[in-house]
Amino acid sequence: MLSCKINQTKNGLKTGKWIEEEEFMKIKSSANGRYNKGKKTGTWKEFVSDKITTKEKYKKNRCHIIKYHNTGEIQQIGYSKKVTVASKTEWLPTGEWKFYDSEGILLGTKIYENGIPLQEFYTN
Repeated sequence: MLSCKINQTKNGLKTGKWIEEEEFMKIKSSANGRYNKGKKTGTWKEFVSDKITTKEKYKKNRCHIIKYHNTGEIQQIGYSKKVTVASKTEWLPTGEWKFYDSEGILLGTKIYENGIPLQEFYTN
C-alpha cells in the first residue's frame, strides 16, 4: 500500500497534497488541495466548521471560484486571473461574476476587467 505524504516542501516550496488548518475564537477552518513548486494547482476546497465555503480550480494563470452561503447554496461564481503589479502577484476578478441569495436565486451579475467592475446587472 502506498502512502501519500501531506504538507511537504521541496527546495523550500510547498509541493503535493496539503491540508491547512486554523482555529480562531474556537471556529475551525481548513483548506485542502495541491501545490506545484509553491503554487496552488488543481482543485482547492475551503471549509469553516466543516461546511464548504469556497471551491477554487486553478489552471495556469486562471482560477474558477465558487463561494457558498452557510446554507450550502452558491453565493457567487466567477473567474480570477493572476497578475503581477509592482512585483506583487495578485488574483483579480475577471469576466462575468454571478451573485446569488442564500436560497440560490440570482441577484445580479458583474463584469470585471483586471479587478475593476465595468458593468453591473441586477434582477428584480
